[in-house]
Amino acid sequence: MLHIKRYANGKFFDTEAKEYVTPETLSGMIQKGEEIQVTLAKTGKDITDSVIARFSEKSGDKKSKKGISFIKTDKMLKWLGEIIDARIEKAIDLVKLPSREQVAELDRNIRKLNEKIDALKLSGEKLTAEKTAGDIKAAGPKMAVSSVTKTVGDTTDKETKSETQTAGFSNAA
Repeated sequence: MLHIKRYANGKFFDTEAKEYVTPETLSGMIQKGEEIQVTLAKTGKDITDSVIARFSEKSGDKKSKKGISFIKTDKMLKWLGEIIDARIEKAIDLVKLPSREQVAELDRNIRKLNEKIDALKLSGEKLTAEKTAGDIKAAGPKMAVSSVTKTVGDTTDKETKSETQTAGFSNAA
């Protein structure tokens, strides 16, 4: 029976041969069926069963296992990604949040509406200016002068009121 000590750094030491044993060599010994006893160097606790279990699981063709595990892992990640994406879409549907495309379309529609509003304001201002000019022409020169005087007088009156209020005086005083 081989007596092997396992140190805290994970290395195995064969006490009879007085040399370190690699995990691969230890695995080979276990596969051959050699009797071994593994103890912890610090405490002396027997850990033979756990070491045998650990190295017997690692036995077999490592290259094929790595290739298969990589392929399985890659496929699993892709599968998980698809599931997560589907769940996120369901959650968005439940919450009724708009998609990026819907937000972009809404933004385009708002811009178009703002352009139409600006065009309507401009045409409204033109119509008001034309109507005022038409009213002044129809009333004659006397009406034109009185409307201009009234407008100037209103503006002056408003300015006087605001200056009085700013100075701290009220109109009632």
